[in-house]
Formats: sequence, C-alpha cells, structure tokens
Amino acid sequence: MNRILIIGGGASGMAAAISAARANPSAQITILDGLDHIGKKILATGNGRCNLTNAQIAPCLLYTSDA
Repeated sequence: MNRILIIGGGASGMAAAISAARANPSAQITILDGLDHIGKKILATGNGRCNLTNAQIAPCLLYTSDA
C-alpha cells in the first residue's frame, strides 16, 4: 500500500489530497496541519461562507453582531 503525506490542510493541501486519492485509490493519505481541523482558515473567508471572490460583495450579505 502506498502512503502519501500532505503537509498543510488549507485549500491547496486538500486539493492535493483529492488529486492524490483519485490518482492512487488504494493509497493511505494523511494531511497534517497546525490547526485542529483541516480547512479551518477557509471557513473564515467570505464572512463564513468560504467564498473565493468578493465580486458580488454587498453590505446586506454580511453577518454582523448587530444583525
């Protein structure tokens, strides 16, 4: 069995893991990250919506503490 270790659980690390899994279906893939959950920083983008662009940003789409 092949073993693949990916350092970093951000967007690139998770994309690498997906690609590795598709290319090596029987491989054991491990992602190591400094945070307690992979992808945790991605959740902070886009005001919690994980958006990759701010092309459609508007104040009515933002969550605030006084909403």
